Amino acid sequence: MSGYTVKPLEAKPVFDFWQYAEMSGESRVDHELIEQFGPLWDEWIGHLKAYHLEDEDGHASFLLVYLEREVDDAVDKLWDESPANGLAYHNLAICMVMSAAGSLVPELGEGRCAPLPRAGEGVREAMKEKDVEWTDDNAINRKFAVFTPYPYNGGCEICIMSDTCPNSSVPRH
Repeated sequence: MSGYTVKPLEAKPVFDFWQYAEMSGESRVDHELIEQFGPLWDEWIGHLKAYHLEDEDGHASFLLVYLEREVDDAVDKLWDESPANGLAYHNLAICMVMSAAGSLVPELGEGRCAPLPRAGEGVREAMKEKDVEWTDDNAINRKFAVFTPYPYNGGCEICIMSDTCPNSSVPRH
């Protein structure tokens, strides 16, 4: 098993209302709700983490962007207080990690998908000290995260979800 270096990156997410509307499937969003997004966005930026993971042999390189557990807990609390608003805050957190990933991988900002690779044992081991762990089915213990090859090197053809993704361009058998 090859070891991985973990280097912090500075992601620069920007709130884009149109991206939010498209991602959430909403054509209209209440003005008062939008006004609440600003303070939450500013607070959550402090919990945004981005890392470049590269194996020591230089054969594999990944980007991991996620919001820390505090945001997971905050969204859960907001969801309990108001399910409708909770969904909006959930979508805001997704927008943040996608915008952050797009600030580091320009192809994502061009509308390309962030393919999900399988996290090997080296990646899993490297992120344990950051309290990020993978399950056997390749999910991590954060609700809002992007894990993708870095730099961009393909879409559906390298994604482990291509067989079940409704947006996949890979022919199904």
